[in-house]
This record gives sequence, structure tokens and C-alpha cells, in this order.
Amino acid sequence: MKNNKFKEYANSFQAVTVPGLERIAMILDTVGNPEKKLKFIHVAGTNGKGSVSANMACILEDAGFVTGKYISPNLIKVNERISVNGIDISDEKLQEILRELEPISASVEKKLGIPPTQFEIWTAAAFIYFEKRKCDYVVLEVGLGGEFDATNVIDGNELAIITRLGIDHTGYLGSTIAEIAKAKAGIIKKKSGSGAVITVKQDDEAMPALSGAAEGCGVKLIVAEPKSLGAIGTCEKFSVGGIEDLICGISGFHQIENASLAVLGAIALGIPEAHIRSGIRRAKNPARFEIIRENPTVIYDGGHNENGIAALTSSIERYFGNADKTVIFACMRDKEIADSLKMLSLGGKTDFIFTTVKNNPRASGAKELSERAESLGFFGSYFEEIADAYAEAILRGKLTIICGSLYLYKDFSEECLGK
Repeated sequence: MKNNKFKEYANSFQAVTVPGLERIAMILDTVGNPEKKLKFIHVAGTNGKGSVSANMACILEDAGFVTGKYISPNLIKVNERISVNGIDISDEKLQEILRELEPISASVEKKLGIPPTQFEIWTAAAFIYFEKRKCDYVVLEVGLGGEFDATNVIDGNELAIITRLGIDHTGYLGSTIAEIAKAKAGIIKKKSGSGAVITVKQDDEAMPALSGAAEGCGVKLIVAEPKSLGAIGTCEKFSVGGIEDLICGISGFHQIENASLAVLGAIALGIPEAHIRSGIRRAKNPARFEIIRENPTVIYDGGHNENGIAALTSSIERYFGNADKTVIFACMRDKEIADSLKMLSLGGKTDFIFTTVKNNPRASGAKELSERAESLGFFGSYFEEIADAYAEAILRGKLTIICGSLYLYKDFSEECLGK
């Protein structure tokens, strides 16, 4: 792959994930192992990784640390995946690093017979950039799984955080919560600066894998059990870890859980309370119960699996009661949709409009998705173009929820919001 082909490859959708650490380790060895000069807060889990990462990064920035953040997927541009103190890597810097990685990637492909994946290229680029920027901390979000994810090439961390676990990516991680928990627990390290791993109270099936991994690595497993103190608009007030009256900056009832993980993580790192309060209050995470407009109220939420949709619907019920609603829904072809559609149909009358994510080989077509839904007893209209689906929803004038895929956010932003 050369020049434009490499650039196109690095920025395209990746239809197939290839777990393993050999390729990323070889790349990093070649560029001088920048990851060994960085301190990581490693975040794994099924739901909430992006919000936990946003909260954690804001707390660290508020405390005065130069803070890198590596997330996935990006919503609009790949640059969003790599940021320092809230500012995305520039096109110029990203292309400079990609030029450096191009011959190295070709060499890895020649030696191993398989090219580095896009995610491995992005991960290497992030480590190079963060080392160049002399980051004090890097909030590092796992791409998929944990144990064999490219981010787990690091040999230690300052802190590990494992968010809410659920059934997802069963082809890679296993078909049970216990198997998925074992894969995610791979980020727990013996070499831990804080000596802690933070999680929530998981399903009974999952906890033995997490507690066993923590015990095996000699680190303390801390379980977040926050207390809700009501809401201010669509933002929650809560207490956890002995700190009262904390306020989430990210909307949604489930954000108490995500914010509490960051709070306890910050306590484990010795961050003062004032910075914890300020950091989570100003945290933002687009496409997570994001209120797009009023009259009618439009909310975009990236919930794309059963746990994510359950969190979304609990927030809808909390803030909007049994209001009638229009749900614009798109998803990947490999996603189970029956439980998600059932949850979304609860409450007031629900109209479904199905659409599709553009330029993604995994995406379900709008007509195909509508037919799948109909076979399950959920009826609605469909539009291939998100702009048409959105225009129809606005005409109906009801609470509008756009959900089912984070990937749809790019199309929605460009075609409906003009971003």
C-alpha cells in the first residue's frame, strides 16, 4: 500500500477485526516504543467507555495534567480518536505520522503475511503523538475486548476501569457474560501505578472473572455503587466515594454510573476533590443522549446493543415519562434487534422510521431492516437517506429519538445539521 492507498486504507471502515498483539508490537518496536514513556488509564467494557473516558480526561485536564485521549469509533473524522487536552490531532500532524508508519506497515505485512489493521495503525499513531506531546496521562479506550485488543500492547497502566458488561461481539469475545468478562479483564495488570481496577456491580456471572484477574495481579478491585440524588434537567446529581452532590455534565440517567467510575478512578490517582467536581461537570460526549433541538425535542443516542438501549429507554422514561415518540433506527446487519425494538416501543405510542448508515459494508439497508422489524412485529416506514427520515420525523412533531448506531452520527451531522 503506497501513498493515497495507504491513506485511504487507514481512514476507511474496517469490516473485519483481527485480534492479536504481534503486529502492533512490531510497529511500536520499530518506532522506539513510545508507549513505554506514557502513563495510561485503560478503559474497557461493553457500554459507557466513551463517557467514562470523557469524564476521566476532563478531571485530569482540570487538575492541570497534559492529557491524551484515545477513543473509538470516531463520529465524523478519524482525528477525533486522538486528542490532547480536548483538541483533536491536526490533519497535518496525523498525515505526518501516517507517512512515518506507511513503510513500517509494509514491512510488517511482508514479515507476517498480513497487514496491520486500521485500528493498529491508529493506535500506533496515537502513542507516537502522545509521546511527542509529552502527555502526563493518556486515557486509553479499548477498541474491542481487552486481552487481545491492540491497546493492550502496553505492559502496565496507572489504573484500569471496566465499564458495564453485556453480550456483544460474540464472534470475537465469547457467547456468555463470563467469557466476555474474561476477555475484558485482560487489561488488568500486575504493573499498576494505583494498584486498583474500578468497575460497577456486574452480573453475577461476570464478577468472578474480574475479581480473579485482580487477585492474580495483586491489585484492588473497587466497585462503584453511586447514589442518585435527583436530576437537574437531563443531568444527574449523585454521590460516590464519600463525595456528595456531584453533577454529571453528560445527559442521561445511566451517566451516574459512568461518572462514578471516573470519580473513583480519580480518587485512586490522588486527584483533589475540587478537580473531580469541576471535571465531571464540564465533561461532554457527543451522540450520548445528546439533545439536538427543542420543539420537537430531538435526541441522538449511540446505544447499539441491549444494554445501551436499556440505558436510553430508562432516560427517556425518567425525563419524558410516557410521551409519544418517533424513533429513527439504523444498525449493523449483524446486530440482534428484537429486544432493542421492544424496549423502544414501551411507554407512549412509538412510530418507527428505519434508515441506513452510508458507506459501511456492515450496515443493514433501510428496507431490509424494516422487513426484519416487521417479521418481529414492529412496523414502520423506511427511508434510505437519513435526511428524509429526519424530515419526516420533524413533520410528525413528537419527541424524536435517533439511535441504533454511532456510525449514523456522521451522516446525520452532515446531511441534517450541516456540520
